[in-house]
Amino acid sequence: MSTLIYAQLTGKREEAIPNTSTSTSPPGVQSYMDVLAALVPAEVLTVHTVVLSFTTMTEKNQAGELVTTITQPGTLKWVFVALLLLSISLYFVGHRSSWDRWDFMRMLIPPLAFVGWTMLQKATAFDAIAPDLGQASRDAIAVIGAVILAVIAAQLAYQADQKKPIPVQLPEAVHGD
Repeated sequence: MSTLIYAQLTGKREEAIPNTSTSTSPPGVQSYMDVLAALVPAEVLTVHTVVLSFTTMTEKNQAGELVTTITQPGTLKWVFVALLLLSISLYFVGHRSSWDRWDFMRMLIPPLAFVGWTMLQKATAFDAIAPDLGQASRDAIAVIGAVILAVIAAQLAYQADQKKPIPVQLPEAVHGD
């Protein structure tokens, strides 16, 4: 989905009358959409894929198997950190309504999901950060982490649905004499 969409869904839920954002008020979708949008930070995953195209090399080994090798680990290290920060920034940009303490927690879900996605795959920017962590450990951490993040994202969507919207005060009209 998208970190921007996740942030916008949250903003719409917070603006809606309590208990109506999953049905009659915008965004009008169930909280599983928030979970999906939060756990699939498409923008940073796409950038990551493009960066991998010029920081890795895939060749056939002697057994005829394709093997991907990281050729630019230094670049991938700073790209990994940059993509975490980009994911946080995308949530910040997408959530234009007023912030509460829960938004700081919501803001962390897409970058943590990105870490999980990079752990599940081989030859990613995560390999440049933690090259010695075995694939079984990576997979277990990512899968358990995804379940935890999904539960948190669902609870935060429910919390946003329950939130009373902040009344907007319009400035008093200026009268000229």
